[in-house]
Amino acid sequence: LLGLAPNLKTVFSKPKQILSTKFVEMLSTLVSFHRKLDDPHGYNEQLVWLGIRHVAYGSKLSHVEVLQEVLLATIGAAVGDDWTDEAEQAWRELWQTTCHRLLAVTNEAEEHGARVQQMWKLVQERATRQVFGSSLRKMLLSGTEWVQSLSSTPHAAGLASASDSNL
Repeated sequence: LLGLAPNLKTVFSKPKQILSTKFVEMLSTLVSFHRKLDDPHGYNEQLVWLGIRHVAYGSKLSHVEVLQEVLLATIGAAVGDDWTDEAEQAWRELWQTTCHRLLAVTNEAEEHGARVQQMWKLVQERATRQVFGSSLRKMLLSGTEWVQSLSSTPHAAGLASASDSNL
C-alpha cells in the first residue's frame, strides 16, 4: 500500500501486523457484501456502520482507487497462476460496487449531519435549553404522531415548522 501511495502513511500508521489483519478483515467484509447483494436492507445497514467508521478514520475518495489496486495486486499475487481476468474483473466490480454505495451512504450521512446542525442552530436561536428540553419532553410523552408528521414534509421545512410550532 505505502509503496503505491506513500502519502497515505499518516492514515495507515498502525504496525504492519495490525494493517495485515485489517486487510484480511476487509477481504472478509467484501465477501460478506457479495453474499448480501440480494438483501439490500442488510447490505445498506452494514454499509452505514462501515461508513461511520471510515469517516472517523479520515477516509477520502482518493483512497478508493489506490486501495483497489492494492487489493487486486495482493489477491493476484496470493492466487498466482490461477488468477484470471474474470476473477480480477469480479473482484474489481465487487470493490467498485461496495465503494460506490459506501460513498453514497457517507455523503448522505454528511448531508444529514449538516441538516441536523442547521436545525440545532435554529433551536438555539429560538429557545433556551430549558424551553427546548421541556418541549422535547412533551413531544416524547405525547407519542409518535409528531415524528410521523415530520417524515411527510421536506426535511428542513418540516423540521423548521415543527420547531416553530413546538417552541
